[in-house]
Amino acid sequence: MDQTTLQDALAAEEIKAANELTRRWLTSRAEIPAVASGLGIWPLLAVLATGAVEATREELLEAAGIDIGQAAYVPAALIDAARSAPALRFALAAWAGPRIALDPEWVAGMPVDAIGSLTGDPAVDKPALDAWASRNTDGLIEQMPINLEEPIELLIASALSVRTTWRTPFEERYGPFASGPWEGRGKVLTAAYKEEVVRVGPDAAVLTVQGDDDIDVLLALGREETPAQEVMSTLIDAAADPRWGRPASDLTAGAPSIGVTFREYQGPDPQTTPETTATVPAFALDSDLNLLDDAAALGLELASDDELAQFDRLAAQRLYVSQARQTATAVFSATGFEAAAVTAFGMAYTGFPAQTHPHRTAVVTFDRSFAYLARHRPSGLILIAGWVTEPGD
Repeated sequence: MDQTTLQDALAAEEIKAANELTRRWLTSRAEIPAVASGLGIWPLLAVLATGAVEATREELLEAAGIDIGQAAYVPAALIDAARSAPALRFALAAWAGPRIALDPEWVAGMPVDAIGSLTGDPAVDKPALDAWASRNTDGLIEQMPINLEEPIELLIASALSVRTTWRTPFEERYGPFASGPWEGRGKVLTAAYKEEVVRVGPDAAVLTVQGDDDIDVLLALGREETPAQEVMSTLIDAAADPRWGRPASDLTAGAPSIGVTFREYQGPDPQTTPETTATVPAFALDSDLNLLDDAAALGLELASDDELAQFDRLAAQRLYVSQARQTATAVFSATGFEAAAVTAFGMAYTGFPAQTHPHRTAVVTFDRSFAYLARHRPSGLILIAGWVTEPGD
């Protein structure tokens, strides 16, 4: 039986909504994280919206860019469709404490086998939750990014991982960058292409590195004075529009663009295709983000207010989002790219403190800061994005 692809499971407007959440979230921050996943957050907002009412629901839906009908099927559709993408894994689950009575309609709307239990004892719950995070990211992330020492009555989480190998592998240069802002630093990777892989616009150059299994990683180098938020927004535009900018081969040697120079050489045969040499740094990045710092951009202001949150269609008890965190990692190497994100929303009782107990536990040359993202090529869905401030060792 054929599996549903991402581009079939999600409408173009839904893919755009998920990508726009990534843009709005990352560009709203004073500093763009080294690695982050708006896609890890997007279905969780949908899950919360199906259990919310009135203003809380409207805020969540507006942030997710979908209506309540779409919110009801997006999480399960995303999980089902991810199975058709060999390089991509996606999982979603919820765990309820013993004192929570979940709404049967909300439970029925969750993906199959997505509901688990919390005991309330961190010594028991933490290993199980950490094992779920590790299992669903192929070991890239080993811990659930939530503090179980604080009261948690309901936990909702997503896990995303992507792994691909380059169609054209890079070569590792034995030495750091020889010039530029990162002179003397970094592990330099180079690749030569006989195709058009660089497009240039007025304020950025974008390199598309194609991986196997329908995954691309795009790097964007902006002008030195351009804020990171603008470079990231430009990169998202370029990822969505194959007509963005113009190919580097259209440039003349006398009018180079950002990060693009030209060299001439003598070869034994006539040139019949565009030729590009890309020079980039290897990088390995991690981040641990408190998403409540970005509550306005993510539609969580009312949801995280212990007096105003309204989740009447989620549980019999009054709940609010007391924790929202994401742990993410990304590695760009000579042979490929791998990244993962685990996003978790912890919910606690509103209006009064829950009982707690004390516990104790132990060529284009990217030689300066640049933006990057990974996308699912056929659908255009952005999976991971971030900002590289330092070259890898």
